[in-house]
Amino acid sequence: MLIKKRKKNLEIDGLIALDKRLRKGDENRIRIEERLYNLQAGFGGETQYDKYVTEFKPRYPHAILHDVTLCEDKIFFQMDSILITPAFIVISEVKNIADKIVVKSNPLQFIKEHSNGRRQPLKNPIVELERKIYLFENWLKKRKIEIPIKGIVAFAYNNELNIEETPSMDIMFTYEVAAHFRSLPVAKEILSKPEIHSLARKVVNSHQEYNPFPLIKRYDIQPAHILPGVICPKCNHLPMRWMQKKWICRPCGYTGKNDHESALKDWSMLIKRSITNREFRYFTQLENRNTAKKLLARSPIELQGIGRSSKYEIILEHFIQIEEKQETIH
Repeated sequence: MLIKKRKKNLEIDGLIALDKRLRKGDENRIRIEERLYNLQAGFGGETQYDKYVTEFKPRYPHAILHDVTLCEDKIFFQMDSILITPAFIVISEVKNIADKIVVKSNPLQFIKEHSNGRRQPLKNPIVELERKIYLFENWLKKRKIEIPIKGIVAFAYNNELNIEETPSMDIMFTYEVAAHFRSLPVAKEILSKPEIHSLARKVVNSHQEYNPFPLIKRYDIQPAHILPGVICPKCNHLPMRWMQKKWICRPCGYTGKNDHESALKDWSMLIKRSITNREFRYFTQLENRNTAKKLLARSPIELQGIGRSSKYEIILEHFIQIEEKQETIH
């Protein structure tokens, strides 16, 4: 039973917004685009894993949770996927690497071999898994739960995999995961069906949602590097202009009434969670204070304070819910 789905990676949205608001020659652009590419590739591999895992439908009770972050002894650890069965738990580490992978022994190394022959050492996913298993075991013991924990490394790409010596943990492709799970014997019941569901709920309730914002602090970017303005959703021109009670994009002719809300979302992801009337006017390139006040009043944000000290709290979840509803309609 799927208990926790994998959510959209919000940092991807933030980096897309950041990339649009950096000048073409900005010194930060290369590293931002590289990070965005890696995150998108990683998320694509994880969703591919999720698709294949749906084929795992055993007769015994179980729980599957995707993308879980827990805290143990003030140490945060993230698990790509967890399978809870009556006899054991499996933590999956999903990797999205397109080139040939060589797994060497003595010492254990993962090496990425590019098509041009260049070899690049990778961070050892088995060491990562061992750390997560250790922390999860301690997390469970504090809740008086003792059950064996296994680990697997799943590669999303069906690339060449050269394993010189069998490592301590199973390595496979994502399309093989469901069959692998089916092959694991459930010989001894440690957790009953109610206990599995109870543990799954405890994990979900203890999950720490990852919040990378604001990105200018995370990536050490000066606010002056962020281009202000409302971005046209049709042609990405920046800035649009507020004229005749609507946003107008002169290059492509697009018009809209609520496109400043995307600018508010960008501000919250890149700069900070709150915004004043003055900051809103700067970021949307509006001149009239009263127009800004009216647009802010009809936006999904919360006013705090009165008079000159007032500011608006931007709740990112509100914008996400609106976008999800719009996607459902379309």
